[in-house]
Amino acid sequence: MAHILTVYIVDAGDKTIKVAHEFFGLSKREVETYKREHLASCEYFRSAEAEGRTIEELEEVEASDLPDPDEFDEEELEDVG
Repeated sequence: MAHILTVYIVDAGDKTIKVAHEFFGLSKREVETYKREHLASCEYFRSAEAEGRTIEELEEVEASDLPDPDEFDEEELEDVG
């Protein structure tokens, strides 16, 4: 089974969720590694984690359910970048 770890960040001001980070991997260990690496580079995420303003949701999925860039059309990819 593959995993998707979603980490919701609760805004310090109005206590709502405006941002979530998703980490994809073939194991729980892999998604935890990606989370840790992102924490090292994202001040907003790091602050929320340190202040206890994150909510985590770990989902087990089939590996075929993980996102595949080939499944997006080029217009969708251009809009993001």
